[in-house]
Amino acid sequence: MAFHALPALANEPPAAVAAAVTQAVALLLPAGATAQLGSVAGAASMPACGAALAVTITGVAPYENAAVACAAPGWTLYVPVTVSVSELVVVAARPVAAGQIFGPGDLTLRREPAQAYAGQPVFYDPAALAGAVAMMNLPAGMIVTAGEVQAPLLVQAGQTVVVNVQSGGVEVSISAVAAQQGRLGDMIMLTNPSSGTRFMALVTRDGPVVRLSPAGAP
Repeated sequence: MAFHALPALANEPPAAVAAAVTQAVALLLPAGATAQLGSVAGAASMPACGAALAVTITGVAPYENAAVACAAPGWTLYVPVTVSVSELVVVAARPVAAGQIFGPGDLTLRREPAQAYAGQPVFYDPAALAGAVAMMNLPAGMIVTAGEVQAPLLVQAGQTVVVNVQSGGVEVSISAVAAQQGRLGDMIMLTNPSSGTRFMALVTRDGPVVRLSPAGAP
């Protein structure tokens, strides 16, 4: 009696699983992000799928998981996915000493992985730090975060400044004398020399600003 060997059953190509996961992940990646797949070698032990592979992505970046499911025959393979997000952020273009005011050429933009500054406020435009002061020594290439800089001093105590007073849709400008110095984002006390009224104003790059209800002006 003659015996004939049964043909070997085909297994799922790992490259097909990798391609399906890559395609699914690409649809979810934010701008500037890349993804690295874990091992797909387990696909070689799965029967070849007779249907399109379905991929479900779960988890939170940077560590996510891809569930690759085959309907016929039924099996599911899990593939780890590591997402790397990068952005253009402000870094020191050259060494900057503590106490130094940032000037032209001190800062530049460089693409950095988000993990390098996770949870820390960073800057996306060197111009936003014009006139700001370094609070510590910054070596060339260091990412500049909010904790390492002091906002620029825009108003000196005793300085006469133009204050923009906004009330509803109406804006008027008045002259006032600063009772204290003010950096960008500070609330400072000023005096209207005509009326003697003291009031608070927010220091902006365009000068001190007061936002009022329609009740009146300083």
